[in-house]
Amino acid sequence: MLTLLLTTLPAASAQSDQRCFPETGFCISGRIREFWEQNGGLPVFGFPITPQQEEMVEGKAVQVQWFERNRIELHPENRRPYDVLLGRLGADRLAQQGRDFFTFPTSQPQRGCRYFPETQHNVCGDILTMWRSNGLEFDGRRGKSEAESLALFGLPLSDLMTEEIDGRVLQVQWFERARFELHPENAPPYNVLLGLLGNEVRAHMSTPPAPPPSLPPPTFNNCQAEPNPGAAPNYPVRIVGIDKRAETVTLRNVSPDPVDLTGWRMCSILGNQFHPIGGILQPGEERLFPGPEGNIWNNSERDDGALYDAEGRLVSYYEDR
Repeated sequence: MLTLLLTTLPAASAQSDQRCFPETGFCISGRIREFWEQNGGLPVFGFPITPQQEEMVEGKAVQVQWFERNRIELHPENRRPYDVLLGRLGADRLAQQGRDFFTFPTSQPQRGCRYFPETQHNVCGDILTMWRSNGLEFDGRRGKSEAESLALFGLPLSDLMTEEIDGRVLQVQWFERARFELHPENAPPYNVLLGLLGNEVRAHMSTPPAPPPSLPPPTFNNCQAEPNPGAAPNYPVRIVGIDKRAETVTLRNVSPDPVDLTGWRMCSILGNQFHPIGGILQPGEERLFPGPEGNIWNNSERDDGALYDAEGRLVSYYEDR
């Protein structure tokens, strides 16, 4: 990986608007080439490892091209700059490994770090410097805004953790679209590298997915305290967040199939009250459900949330911290 990054601009040949790389034998052209060159090039995306081709992404036929570190997707139905999107390969790779990032240890805000309340993780030090130094170009201004960095890498899915990558023990941090790796043996800026998630995800695409977690026996008791909150599989729907002051609940369908919420119940455990939900959640859809008039959620004390299906089985549990 270091060799790739330290190499000067890779040899490329041009035919019409193509830029071809003998290192992998593939070319980039058109909107994908423009996007690759404007938004980080080799250090961010790596070399192309496939031609541009049609693939099914979330049930839709999309023109994509895979790179060592990501997958670039063409969405001509969207206006620029959103006509080119990136795959969520950080989340995808963790899913391939059977790891649920919602179960990763979370943290409280730390001094000198950027804390993301959406996922309850801190980004610090050299990783934060690199995160802020790169981003998708939206506004044409010098430097990168936080929105541009978010668009490129996404939210953090973990705090800094130690893992074995290709036989080496490294400190890494997972993001929706990237895995940052610390390499203290390298001089800056190569002391922080991006993992080759494009290579890894493609190499394991034929691996059969792990079976979905099963639901526990019914325990619903009119929103009384849940006897075993740890049994919640957080599948096929997960409680993403509860805003007690705004009286809203956000749910996400984390399964590949639509989920009909008819008969499901969302509970305030402390108040023993129902928060109204309903409708059909499409795969990957995240939806905010407003509460009724009046207060359901307790703003001064801990008030966990529990989601039950129509048969009274605990689907997801949200700890109020």
